Amino acid sequence: MEQASSTPTATTTNQPLVSVLMAALNHERFAEAAVRSVLDQEYERLELIAIDDASDDSTAEVLEQCAAEAPPGRMRVVRHDRRQGIAETRAHAFRLAGGELIGLLDTDDLWLPGKLGPQVALLGDEADVGLVHGEFEAFDNETGETIWWGSRAWDRDGDQLVELVHQNFIMCGSVLIRRSAIDLRGVGFIDPGYPGYDDYLLWLSIALDWRIAHEDRKVMRYRRHAANLSNVLVHTANPARARAGVLELFTTMFPEARDRAGNELHRTIARHLIRAAARERSRSNIRALQWTLSAFRQDPSAAFGAFTQTVGERFTR
Repeated sequence: MEQASSTPTATTTNQPLVSVLMAALNHERFAEAAVRSVLDQEYERLELIAIDDASDDSTAEVLEQCAAEAPPGRMRVVRHDRRQGIAETRAHAFRLAGGELIGLLDTDDLWLPGKLGPQVALLGDEADVGLVHGEFEAFDNETGETIWWGSRAWDRDGDQLVELVHQNFIMCGSVLIRRSAIDLRGVGFIDPGYPGYDDYLLWLSIALDWRIAHEDRKVMRYRRHAANLSNVLVHTANPARARAGVLELFTTMFPEARDRAGNELHRTIARHLIRAAARERSRSNIRALQWTLSAFRQDPSAAFGAFTQTVGERFTR
């Protein structure tokens, strides 16, 4: 990679340091492009901390080569000698980070040029904003074609905590976060018991105390391929149960969120539990029944509506 000048200027020395946390696992084909998309940002005070979570391929070697070609101090690579999971991998990178602003990017995704500058400026201008996120483009790795991915329908002007309870509309790789917003509630990156949901728990905790800002700008590209964590979870886990579980954990950790989220919290958990029960029937009728009963205790009306919908979907397939 082209060596950047290390001579500080009045402009760069006044910039806050941005630490980018990169969790890596078996992405040897994609890692270099992800790294370049970060290091090529037109923002000087930036460090990239990449943690390889005991990959089975040559991801770590690719990252180390990128670090060797980067300007001194610009990129650090650490290898785990055993698999620890994405939450602990991000937590490890966060412990090593020195920046007052924190970005996130996995090794199969890409930042778009100019992602950082406006987000840094927004956080500098608006002291009550703890997290800013932007729009993204999902694309098929094999064809390169843009594909639809997830609902972007939420109330931008509403209480973002309530909106997050309803759905996780924040794309992880699009964010820039104030470090103090991560530290305030002491959540950080923890495994909530469902792999890949550490970021959702963090967004919820930040929304308790800080304003969350959204940019209409497209700031990243989200690569879809067979080894995506979300693909693995769909086939091996129960995403609806995970979403309900994160919300249950969040409100156990922070009971004050129950009053603020109000009925939307109970309705959303009830809907998730009914969908989870429908999926779980092929594995355990007992668990499916337990989750169904829990859903009706949360909100009978929402549970009945979700139950009717899932039964209808089964008969219309």
